[in-house]
Amino acid sequence: MMIITKIVYICLFLFLMIALFRLIEKPTEANTFQETEKQTIRVLFIGNSYTYVNDLPWLTQQLAESAKETRMLETEMVVVGGAILKNHWKRGKALRILRAKRWDYVVLQEQSTLPITNPKEMYKYASLFDAQIKRVNSQTVFYLTWAKQNQPETQQILTDSYMTIAKELKAKVAPVGIAWQKVQEANPKLNLYSPDQSHPSPIGSYVAACVFYTIFLQNSPVGLSRRIYSSQFSTPEEGNRLELESLSETDAEIIQNLVECIVRNT
Repeated sequence: MMIITKIVYICLFLFLMIALFRLIEKPTEANTFQETEKQTIRVLFIGNSYTYVNDLPWLTQQLAESAKETRMLETEMVVVGGAILKNHWKRGKALRILRAKRWDYVVLQEQSTLPITNPKEMYKYASLFDAQIKRVNSQTVFYLTWAKQNQPETQQILTDSYMTIAKELKAKVAPVGIAWQKVQEANPKLNLYSPDQSHPSPIGSYVAACVFYTIFLQNSPVGLSRRIYSSQFSTPEEGNRLELESLSETDAEIIQNLVECIVRNT
């Protein structure tokens, strides 16, 4: 009888120890999850083909991985070919995704010529989006794009339009168009445009990705991978990943050093 009693006591003791261990373990798991969430930088891109050609969000993510960052970068995009911010606002999909998840940054990319032809309309919908972005405790980043290849004189108008609304809303600016301009001045042989003289070549998207990496990770892009990867298809849909181009060490250094300088001084 005493043996049975001892066995019961031992079983009860083991049961209590297991229960206590589980109680201690649960907060640790929660803390680990919270710490991982804290270390993950999450970015939502809202725009059109200037964002999805060469899969710019994914390319930026790959640069962060190549740098072996302690913080992970996760990206998602809501994109429609030729769309202006007004289209995204009316469709509602971007707003639903914005409200459904936690985002550290939300990138707003206006259609390529609207900041030149109708900045007031751009400002209206940029302001509407910014108000919603602030409501979810995220930060707006304006994707300052580039002039078309045969209209370089319009770069200053684009720059002024984005800088004006960013200053008014106290938002960040990703000065991609300015970086393109400086890279071309430094090395005219680097072709940043696709054959249509509007969309980015793989190198053009790489310049943009270096700018976004510098802003999101708050680190220098100097020393990042020189290999440019993207999806098999220049569309928002998922496709097989492939290497588009590999920059020379000299060209990569030119781009990375210029981007660091421009982002720091914008």
